[in-house]
Amino acid sequence: MMYFPIKQAYIMRVLLYLMCFWMTASSAQQSDDSVDQFCGVNQPASQLAHLIINHPSQNRSTLKCDELLMSIAQQRAEQLANNTADLNTTPNQILIQGGFRIPNYYPVIGNQVEAQARDINQADQVIKYFIESGKHHDHVFGKGEFFGLQSQLGVGFFKAKDATQHDQWVVLSSASWKSPKIVFKAQTVEAPFKKETESCDKDWKKINDKLLKEKCRIKATRGHKSAVNKILSWH
Repeated sequence: MMYFPIKQAYIMRVLLYLMCFWMTASSAQQSDDSVDQFCGVNQPASQLAHLIINHPSQNRSTLKCDELLMSIAQQRAEQLANNTADLNTTPNQILIQGGFRIPNYYPVIGNQVEAQARDINQADQVIKYFIESGKHHDHVFGKGEFFGLQSQLGVGFFKAKDATQHDQWVVLSSASWKSPKIVFKAQTVEAPFKKETESCDKDWKKINDKLLKEKCRIKATRGHKSAVNKILSWH
């Protein structure tokens, strides 16, 4: 008599478990999608950002997507793909002009922030190119002390629409700006100069003031000559 109710309850428990599992997986997928959307304005850029952050060769302990860098990277990719980029403006300057504050120790003119790849269709192929590139490898994967401090990331991708354009990828990374530390050093205040009394006593030869000492010497010499002349005038 109790067989069917027990079996029915068991089935309900299984169904409830499967429903909870599906909801959890769906929520995680939505979370991943939201992260991907934040990391790029299009899916290819998001995929490349994900590969860069999670690649086994990535040396940075912290690497987060920055919305402003992402916007600048996308605009940069479009300009390069359309051959309208200003070749006289360096990547560091582009970040500054875009409103991103690079650290104080970065030069204004130069490139410590950008890696490019063109005429490649897939994000995994771009990663392969960066791994094999002596030009971009250290920058993208944070090798060395300088690039290892770069914790902010932005990725852009532009897909060519006609023969006048080309597929273009842009990766921007930078360290966060920090206000410079101001160190106050205690200064030793010297005692004010004490001017020696301008008088020539019998110990004038021990005076430290050279100018006063010379005056006393001349005065003593003149006094000696005057005394000699006076003695001679008596005879």
